[in-house]
Amino acid sequence: MVNIPTARDVGYNNPRSGRIANSGPTPMVGAAMQDAGQSIVQASYSLLELAEREKIDVANDRSNAVSTSLTRFLADEEQRFLKAREESSESGIGFTRQFMEGHQQRANDFAKANFEGLTKDAQTTYLNNILARGNVLYEKADEYERNAKGAYYDRTTNTNLDTYRTQIRNNAANFEDLKRQGLEAINSANMPEPWKAARRQQWEADAAESKWRWKFSQNPTQALADLKPSGTKSLIRAEEGFRDEPYRDVNAWRIGYGSDTVTLADGSHVPVKPGMKITREDAERDLQYRLAEREGKRAREQIGAKWDSLPLNTRAALESVAYNYGSLPGEVVDAVKTGDTEAVASAVEGLSANPNRRKREAALIRGGGSVEPDDEYAAIPHDRREVLAAWGETEHSQQVTKDRVTTKHHYDDLIATEPDTVRESVILDDPKLDNGDKAVLVNALRTAQKDSGAVNAMIGAMAKGDVSVNSFDNDQTKVANNAYDKLIGAAKDADEQRAITSDFVARTRYIPKRVQAELRNGAASTDAATMAQAMEASLSLSKTAPASFDAFEGSAAVRKKMDVYRAFTQDMGFTPEEAAKKLIKANDPAYAGPREALFKSKTVADELKKVDAASIAATFDNSFLGIASNPSLGPNEMAAAAMVENFRSIYEEAIVDAGGDLVAAKKAATERFHRTYGVSALSTMGSKVVVKNPPEKRYPVGPDGSHDYIRNQLAADLKKNGIEADEVFLNPNIDTDQDIRAGRPASYHVFYEKNGQLQMFNFPFYPDPEAAKAEALKASEAINKKNKAAIIEDTAAGKDALAATEGSPASIQAQAVEAARYKSRLERARREERVANPGPLGGSNNADELQPTPWNAM
Repeated sequence: MVNIPTARDVGYNNPRSGRIANSGPTPMVGAAMQDAGQSIVQASYSLLELAEREKIDVANDRSNAVSTSLTRFLADEEQRFLKAREESSESGIGFTRQFMEGHQQRANDFAKANFEGLTKDAQTTYLNNILARGNVLYEKADEYERNAKGAYYDRTTNTNLDTYRTQIRNNAANFEDLKRQGLEAINSANMPEPWKAARRQQWEADAAESKWRWKFSQNPTQALADLKPSGTKSLIRAEEGFRDEPYRDVNAWRIGYGSDTVTLADGSHVPVKPGMKITREDAERDLQYRLAEREGKRAREQIGAKWDSLPLNTRAALESVAYNYGSLPGEVVDAVKTGDTEAVASAVEGLSANPNRRKREAALIRGGGSVEPDDEYAAIPHDRREVLAAWGETEHSQQVTKDRVTTKHHYDDLIATEPDTVRESVILDDPKLDNGDKAVLVNALRTAQKDSGAVNAMIGAMAKGDVSVNSFDNDQTKVANNAYDKLIGAAKDADEQRAITSDFVARTRYIPKRVQAELRNGAASTDAATMAQAMEASLSLSKTAPASFDAFEGSAAVRKKMDVYRAFTQDMGFTPEEAAKKLIKANDPAYAGPREALFKSKTVADELKKVDAASIAATFDNSFLGIASNPSLGPNEMAAAAMVENFRSIYEEAIVDAGGDLVAAKKAATERFHRTYGVSALSTMGSKVVVKNPPEKRYPVGPDGSHDYIRNQLAADLKKNGIEADEVFLNPNIDTDQDIRAGRPASYHVFYEKNGQLQMFNFPFYPDPEAAKAEALKASEAINKKNKAAIIEDTAAGKDALAATEGSPASIQAQAVEAARYKSRLERARREERVANPGPLGGSNNADELQPTPWNAM
């Protein structure tokens, strides 16, 4: 055998190869030939392996291509299904068959075009994929067709059924007739009989529910009681096995029941056997028996030996009562012991819980009826009943709450506006209110009626004259505000409202809260007419009721603008609207920059430098032509410096408020400064010293137009405390300022002078303007009474003189009358002098002449 050397062989460094190697031993020819033969054999084997591998790769590549195509095909089928569904008929009838026929044809075509050349395993796998997806598409198509047909069939009948439902809910016609008409509408519809049967059953439930909803709208409590079965039926329906199935293994539902027998229709008890079936009715009867045994035992224990002599229907009724209550109520037991059947029936009927059931039990005792009512809503499935009952309870609860809230709001409105028309008994008897609401309303009514009485009394008092209202007394201001609101509410138009407001403030010296709000809103308005109206009202009201004007919330801001407005209109001649426009512009944020620039201007800076103690003191000179000496600012230089700084700050603020108008600002600043500072006749520092918050600034003048009443009241108070002062003084302190800021009457520190020494009294003093008015009124009444008595006395003397000179010439009579009147006045003067100076110095021995004439005899 000859081995042909190959390139591989000659490549070796072999000494037998016959070729000279570059290095190494010489190749040998024999060895090379042998190796070449072996390599040819190996090469043939490798080619076969490669061919087989190539065949497998081609098959795999084919399979992959088919797999990709199949995925695309199945995805396309999903899209075809969606498109077919969109294009299907309204009824959906035949959709499944039509689509699946097309799908099957397309699947066969795909298999023929793509499965040739695949292995049987691959073909089987792909066919299974197509079949699986086909089953999914079939289920989708079938579900769509059923839903479409159901919706279509519903649409063909629901129009009429909706009409009947509405009529039943409104009780518009006989229920049975409407239900029958609904069934006829279903029977006449073009649909398969099984579909009609389902819709007839559904309609029976819908009609019963519609009837119940009407009853619920009339009497929610009774409707809910009727919907929920009572006694044993409710327990049976609650058992899981008897909700949807007609019968079940008795052992399955009576786990834990503890009984090995079941009660049959004839009343016998048979043993329970494995696999034994029991109907719903049998289960209900058996449970009724068990309950009767359990509750009957308790009832028998309460009644005693008399139980066995009771009629069967009475015992059944009492067992039902015991079931609901857990035992027989005492009044029922007492009635049974009397032996009077009617007494027992009445006692049962009078129980409060579940009145309808009590009536049926009472009827049973009297010899008729049944404990269990006829179920007029039997067509409504149990689960649907539960949902309906839950809805009804929620709806009823919400309606009860809504009715309660609405009713309470109704009473609230009446109490707020017309309390005298409301009666407590009406509130207490209203069933829509709970006890908490009734308590709140009754308390509010009593308060409102009390307030109403006070309001009516105040209005009546105002009709007779002025009525004083203390702006710092919450009770008084509450009555005043309510009285004003009542008067304004009766006004016919705006003119009458303005007249009422003006008269009210003039008579009470109080600005009502409603008017306060209008002043605040007007002062903050950006409408010139509204602003001007508010400022004019403020000017008037601040004079008519100064204490009330200073006391209301936000009055400081109103006063600031009012001061500048007064300067613009009264001192500078601007019209109200022009002045209002200037105020609005001065407070416009858009002018913040120009306002800031004001204080950087030389004109404003120079004007502010002119402010000193002398210029401020000069503003307090009220003498004619200003020729009197000016007061000093405070008791020392430090006090004066503080006042100057305060005035300068007020002046700067007024400059901003006046929009840079220095004339108006100066007048407004002076007005504001004088509102806090003034010269007091009661200061220990003298009557020519300016002090902060003097009593004359914080309290009104008395009936005589002065503040002398303050001095007199202070002296009287000191005298009550055993102090006979030569002179009295009031100094403001930190408490005074705090009182003013808090809206309280201002208090003052008391000093007095005794024997040339100034001493302090350790209690604060509050002047009482109302007491001064009352004292002045009392004095005025005494003077009027005295004058009236004098006129009567002089007239009587004249008449006597006229009678004594009857027949004389007229001139003689006139002289006699005048002489008699003169003598009467002279005698009265002598009597008054003797009253003022009693005793023998009167020069008379007549005891009668020495006695003063009583005030009530004059």
